[in-house]
This record gives sequence, C-alpha cells and structure tokens, in this order.
Amino acid sequence: MFIKSMIIENFKGFHGSHNFNFNVPNGNTEGSGLNIFVGENNSGKSTIFECLDFIKDSTKKDPESLLNKSNPSMALNDFMVEVVYTGNVSGSVNAHVQNNKNRSFLSCIYQHGGAEHFKVKRSWDRNFPDDIKKINFWDNANGSYSNPSGIDAPFKKFYDNNFIWADTNPSDESKFGASTICGSLLKEIALGHTNTPEYQNFQSSYHGLFNNPASLLRSKIAQIENQVQNIFSSQFGMANISFSFEELQIENFFKTASIIIDDGVSVPMSEKGHGMQRAVALALLQVYANITSNVANAAVSKPFYFFIDEPELCLHPSGQKKLLDALMVISKTKQVFITTHSPFMLSSPYLKNTGLFIFNKTNNSSSVTTATTSPMFPWSPSWGEISYRAYNLATVDLHNELYGYLQEKNSLKTISDVDLWLNSQLITSSKQWTREKNGLPQQPLPTTLQSFIRNHIHHPENVTMQANRYTYGELKQSIDQMVQLI
Repeated sequence: MFIKSMIIENFKGFHGSHNFNFNVPNGNTEGSGLNIFVGENNSGKSTIFECLDFIKDSTKKDPESLLNKSNPSMALNDFMVEVVYTGNVSGSVNAHVQNNKNRSFLSCIYQHGGAEHFKVKRSWDRNFPDDIKKINFWDNANGSYSNPSGIDAPFKKFYDNNFIWADTNPSDESKFGASTICGSLLKEIALGHTNTPEYQNFQSSYHGLFNNPASLLRSKIAQIENQVQNIFSSQFGMANISFSFEELQIENFFKTASIIIDDGVSVPMSEKGHGMQRAVALALLQVYANITSNVANAAVSKPFYFFIDEPELCLHPSGQKKLLDALMVISKTKQVFITTHSPFMLSSPYLKNTGLFIFNKTNNSSSVTTATTSPMFPWSPSWGEISYRAYNLATVDLHNELYGYLQEKNSLKTISDVDLWLNSQLITSSKQWTREKNGLPQQPLPTTLQSFIRNHIHHPENVTMQANRYTYGELKQSIDQMVQLI
C-alpha cells in the first residue's frame, strides 16, 4: 500500500488548497517510489512531512500553530489534510487491522482506474476543536466522510512512518523499534524464520521455562498465583487464577539490541560523532535495500514509509551519492520522501524515474510545482541541468551544453549557421558582437542572444566587448529559449 496523493488546505505556509501526486513504487524500477523535495529554506518542504505525520497520528502541537497565517488581514478558522492510498490496500487491512475493525476499513476501499483506493481526512476547526483527534474515512458509494466508531486507534497502527528529521540525532536510527530502519531490517531478516527447527527449539525452551509446571521458575510463579487466588477467593468468591505467558513475537526480542562501533574505541553508536552515525545509517539503508529487494514474494508486510529530512547532513559528497544509490534501490519497493539542498542527491541517471517537487515561497505563501525529470541530453544529468531543474538556477555550464548540443544535433558548423537556424526558430538577432583580430575591433555583426553569450563565455579575452556584458536575466532567458528548442 502506498501514498498516492494528498490535498492540504491552510496548513502552515500553504494558503488555500494544494494538490500533490506522489511517485509510487512499481517493484522493478530504481527511483520509482522516490519523491524529492527541493527549494529554498522555509518554503514548506518539511511541512509536507508534517502533513503526512499529522494525517496518521494527529499532533501534539497547538493547532493554532499549524493554521496558515500568510495573510494577517484574512483570519482563517480551519485547516485540513486529505490523503489517498493505493496498491494492495485490502491485503494490508486484512494483515494489519484487528479483526473486529477491519470491516470498517474494507467497506471504504473503492476501485479507480483498475486499482484499489482508500481515502482519509483529518481536519481542525475552531468551532469543533476535538475533531482533530478523529480520522475520517471516505465512503465512495455515498460520496461522504464519516468516522466509524473505534477506528482511530487501529488507523494509527495501520502503517508505519519512519521520520529522520534534520535535527534528529542520527543515533535514534540505531534503535530497534518497530518503525526504525534497524527494527525493520531485523524483521525482514526474521521473516519466515519462525518455521525453522532453530526457532522451534527456542520456542520449546521458552514454554518449558515459563509454562512447564516442572520448571523451577514456574514453581516460584505458582506460589504467587496461589497467594493471589487465596486472597481473591476469600474476598470475592472462588476462582482459579493463573499467569499465562504467551509466546513472544520474534521482533520483541530485538528491542534490547544496540549497535556498538569499534574504531579503536568500542562504544555505543550514540557516543560517536554525527558524521560516523550518519555513515552507519547509510550502511543500514544499503543493507535494508539489499534485503527488501529479495522479499517480493513474502506475505503482505506492514506498509512502511521513509521520510528523510536533508539526508546529506554530516555526509561527505561521496557518501551522499552512495546514499542516493541506496535510496534508489529501496524505492523500487518502498516509498521514500526526502528534502534536500544537495546537488549530489540529484546526480543519478535514474532521476528521470523519480518525483521531483520544486518549492517556492512568495509573499509568505508556499507553492509547489512538479519538475520534469526527462533528460535533456544523452549524458544527463549534468550539474547545469540539475541546478536548472531543481533550483531554477541558470549557469554558464548549462548554456554551453545546450548551445553545443543544438549545434551538433542540427549539424551546424559555424556560429553564423547557428544564428541562421535560431532565426528560423523565431529567435531574433537582437544583439551585436564585435570580433577582434590581432587585438583590433572589427565591424559589429548582429547576433542572437544565445551566440552573444556563447561568444562572451568562449572569448573572455575580447577587450572590446568587456564593457558590453550579458546579465543574469539574459543568461536565464537564453537558456529557457534553448530548453524549449530541445
């Protein structure tokens, strides 16, 4: 089961309604389940993480702090998050929702485009403040939302979110909880191990220790049982009282595990520097990727989503690229969401398979656009291309690449040929370039903006033209026009 889409209204920096359609893993393609959020600071990237956390677990924050305040003159009274899930929703419900509640879930699954869908909403309104605690299920047949009795707690346990915030201590990921990388890693390793003779022997020993009347421990427990039973019977009536030790789930044993790092000094991971801790987290991700890529035929696992805020923190550029490689593999089968400022996190040739979301903030209000990730060049992605697509940044590098690619693609031998071809594409020769020969200026010639900038880049020694430079706005305009041409 995966997160297909989300609508948010008036949540923090997002004024009004905003729609998001996320990349969903297809099981085969690297990056198919990777969603990358890029943009300037305070543009709302981490807010999307908070929205997806809010839909599942509500919030411990004051709801007023989550209400959009981008327009002080317009007082808003409510905010809302709506999420649609898709994939094997019914399988996940049957496997991970308690039997007496799964009917409420199953009755709200609907078909759309040949796939199962399940839609939920959580909201807050000043007039109905307690509604924030309720998760509402969409009934597609009736076209309305409702909050069936007793579903709030089961929904919170329905799937797991694993958040690594930018200000999270990396050592938290060395813990072996149900929703951490370590915990999930060991659960994947243990998958199916309960049927082995090794585990069955352990199971027999466990019951022999806790539930066998002949064991020394059980005889001591029986003394407590008898004392409790005698007191109860004297006060409330006859009844048999005993302690029953159910079989422990295998993942419960992992909670006492820890990671020790010995680089000359053997100490718990939490006592090492953040750089080393992030490196261990990277190693865990890579191993997790290898393990999960081999369990495609396993029973329906609990839906598990990764949310990593600025994963490049404390990582060397080579480590960042390796982390991206790991995330690409993981995202074949798991859904991954990251925020980043690092071009190294956007340097994979598989970037074309990912979802790339560009965040901007104007007049205190956030907005998001989905960037095209189709490659510009046969050698994509290049640094210039990454900077342009992800950060809307025009660079000399990209201008050179675009100009050269158009020249080669259209078999244009000279700069004059390029200008004539550009003229045929309705780009006018709006500039003039003065060549120098043996240090002497020649007759100025009309040229396109593209060739004007190209000549400046390739001929910085031209003294005559140094007083007639191009602006950054012209560089951006020239690049935009060439991007349209390819």
